[in-house]
Amino acid sequence: MKKIFKFFAVVICALMLNVPAMADTFNDLPSTHWAYEAVEFLYDNGVVVGYPDGSYKADNNVTRAEFSSMVVSALRLREKTITSTRNYKDVEDWYWAYNDIQLASFFDLIVGTPDGYFRPLDSVSRVEVLSVVLNSLSTNDITQDEAYEVLSKYPDADEVPLWGLLITAKAVQNGLMYNTPGHEHTLEPNRPATRGEVAMFIYNMMNQVAIRPSEKLQEKQRPIIKDGYVVENAYFDGDEIVIPAGTILPLGVMECINVQKAKVGDPFVARALVNFVNKDRLLLIPIGKQFSGKIVKVEKPLRFIRNAYIALQTEYILDKNGNVEGPAFATLGQKIADMRLIRGCPHLTKVRYYGTRTQKMWIHKSQRVDFVLQEPLRLKILDNYFIEKDE
Repeated sequence: MKKIFKFFAVVICALMLNVPAMADTFNDLPSTHWAYEAVEFLYDNGVVVGYPDGSYKADNNVTRAEFSSMVVSALRLREKTITSTRNYKDVEDWYWAYNDIQLASFFDLIVGTPDGYFRPLDSVSRVEVLSVVLNSLSTNDITQDEAYEVLSKYPDADEVPLWGLLITAKAVQNGLMYNTPGHEHTLEPNRPATRGEVAMFIYNMMNQVAIRPSEKLQEKQRPIIKDGYVVENAYFDGDEIVIPAGTILPLGVMECINVQKAKVGDPFVARALVNFVNKDRLLLIPIGKQFSGKIVKVEKPLRFIRNAYIALQTEYILDKNGNVEGPAFATLGQKIADMRLIRGCPHLTKVRYYGTRTQKMWIHKSQRVDFVLQEPLRLKILDNYFIEKDE
């Protein structure tokens, strides 16, 4: 028996030692490559693709049309509606990148020449890439003299075209300039940007645009909230923020509910009593957002043992007029909610009414009720789905 056990132990160890490492996505882009992380991230998010032979070709140039397509994909603008188009002389409406070029132009990310050409087949230069990155962000203005001072440390600063002077300087100031290994001390503004460099620039742009988008993109962007209820486990997934199942979201019920009178199926409306934000203070659900739902379980208190139980389930998100705006998150009341106290807000108290047994008889108006997500809640980052505006 010991020999058999020893034999299997040796076999298992041999199998463990021979387990192959996970292959890289592209056969010419090892994990040690300077653009590896950026390319992998963009590939996972559908921004870049490789070649049929499984390569990425990080040193190849990128055309202006290809770059426009990458930027529009990175910012998830393809489903947005535009109210005007540009009449470029060299981009017909049948051209494969026509819609992406129009979207990039509408959001003031990329422009053509003064005489009406876009030059879709021209290689995009490094300074043109920087222009798009800066156009997607909100940055502080600088003067021409300040720009010269910022760029004075680079020996090829005089190669920066006048139109790109402020752009390049602001990119350096804001840590958005990327130089490949061995070229850390030069700008090379007019050199065509490679696929690896473009990936780095877009990767940095995506990280920054979530925090400080341009004015035109800001309408599609969630604001940063200084104070709020932090949902620590929310994470990014492409253009969405995901709040995992099992997360507790405390809401306030709009009307009093008496457990002795409540019946399964009775409707209720709850609202967010505070702003819900992620750990970076990006707004997830704004204060005042309302959710309609129904009572799904009631256990009335006994005469001598006041052992009441009630479970509420949200069904729909409501707009400011009380009309159904979309499906909300739902909970079946089977999980025991965490007892959380949000300090500094007198309207939120530590209650034991949702998911636990209690001696209380009422859920009072605006009293905190803990809802447990039964499945992940997805929120669009570049969308105002949860944000109401005055009309």
